[in-house]
Amino acid sequence: LKIFSGSGGTMAAVWFRRGVRLHDNPALCRACELGNVIPVFILDPHFVEPHRIGVNQFSFFRQALVDLDEQLRVLGSRLVVLRGEPEKVWQDVFQGKCSFKVSTLLFEKDTSPYSMQRDEKVTALAGKHGVKVETFTSHTMLDIVATCNMPGFKAPTNNKGIEMLIGKAGVPQPLDVPQIPACKIKGYEMFTMKELKYPAEPTHTTKGGEREGLAILAKVCGDTKYVCGFNKTKTSSTQEHTSPKLDASLTTGLSPYLMSGAVSVRMVYHKVKAAIAGKAHTQAPESFLGQIYFREMFYILGHSTPNFDKDTNKYCLQVPWGADNAKLAAWQEGKTGYPYIDALMRQLNQTGWMHHLGRHAVACFLTRGDLWQSWEAGRDYFHKQLIDADGALNNGNWMGLAGVAPWSAPWFRIYSPIPDGKSALNVEMDGAFVRKFVPELKDMPTQYLFKPWEAPAAVQAKAKCVVGKDYPKPVVDHAKARNDNLASFKAATQARAAAAGKEPKAKAAPKARAGAKRAAVQNGPAAKKTKK
Repeated sequence: LKIFSGSGGTMAAVWFRRGVRLHDNPALCRACELGNVIPVFILDPHFVEPHRIGVNQFSFFRQALVDLDEQLRVLGSRLVVLRGEPEKVWQDVFQGKCSFKVSTLLFEKDTSPYSMQRDEKVTALAGKHGVKVETFTSHTMLDIVATCNMPGFKAPTNNKGIEMLIGKAGVPQPLDVPQIPACKIKGYEMFTMKELKYPAEPTHTTKGGEREGLAILAKVCGDTKYVCGFNKTKTSSTQEHTSPKLDASLTTGLSPYLMSGAVSVRMVYHKVKAAIAGKAHTQAPESFLGQIYFREMFYILGHSTPNFDKDTNKYCLQVPWGADNAKLAAWQEGKTGYPYIDALMRQLNQTGWMHHLGRHAVACFLTRGDLWQSWEAGRDYFHKQLIDADGALNNGNWMGLAGVAPWSAPWFRIYSPIPDGKSALNVEMDGAFVRKFVPELKDMPTQYLFKPWEAPAAVQAKAKCVVGKDYPKPVVDHAKARNDNLASFKAATQARAAAAGKEPKAKAAPKARAGAKRAAVQNGPAAKKTKK
């Protein structure tokens, strides 16, 4: 076996997990200071689970890896792709069973539960073989572990709290791309999607990778009027983020690049700060910065809160949700009989993306609004389907939108699945969005498009869409489900208050349509309007 040992000096392996980029990569910068650099990615079977991680999500992430490899090859380097459980893979490397040696292992910190356990095992293993390990913070603005370990630390549960925490700590300036030495290791090529054995081909239209993400960031921050006027609550749930021209109804589309680490959040923070400097601009939580503040907040909550992914965590209201597989399946497949909800879910399934207000609508519909199913079921489906799925953000957002968290909007504010022009969901009432994703209804007159069951039989026949035959009847009656669910939710709040020995604050549940104007991160919070 011919061992690659570089041209002398330290053999430093940079282990890419997230943080799939060359810019603002402190692990890569440090490795380049040490000597020879071996960029490594490990295809971990923990993440190769088609039932848990959808084909669009993995395809988008793979595109980021391909982009990274292409950029490295231009520089005379390349991405070495290994396969297997990380601990076993690194053991083989440390024991000299691969065609390269490693004396130092460097990687970006990851605070998700699985990643922390994995990294502890690999770090211990490296120590046994005399391999030095260096870790760096760059996926978040704050060092999450160090922040949570500060004396007297209390996790923020609102945007103002996290903004103050970030302001006090400061956000490091992003690092430039270092001069990367050549890596001439042979073999260990990129995996294919076919290798992962997904039953279907990817259908997402958003392209992954650092170069694509940075181009979007440049376009966004190059439009100072857009950045300064950005207000998440004013964007439209039926607008897609792929328009070549920015306007106030569009979100940035940066969330999947932040999830994969193809774009540095520290880069985004400083680019936005520069764009708004000295100008009048919107304020958090609705502003651009407010969105990444919420991202940081959920990372902190996810790390500092035991069982943050379960309804038993300390923040979560205990609610006796139902468990109706038929209702859950109808929601997942976009066959609830409510065209707006179905269009959003089909958009998710086809593209791997959904506007944040759309996420509000379908999450409310699944949980406290209509179907009375657990937020955990919705969380799991979003985690599988979204190309910007991010664990901590996904958990935080679903708790918020289900009404069970301190950062939730008032639980009795229910979004109507039959939106009108005044809805806080900012729905375009021309029906183009519904017709695109629910083609059965493409010929339905606009006046009946959002409630086709009210169309006369002759109108349905002419539109070639008979409700109950060509398109499903509503899975529940919204008015009845809403009232029943409000009563059940109120009982849950009273039960918690009784258990705590307190009298619950009486708040009348309004009969008006739901929808508070709140602001949010793509995957972001429900508190203001929410990751991710």
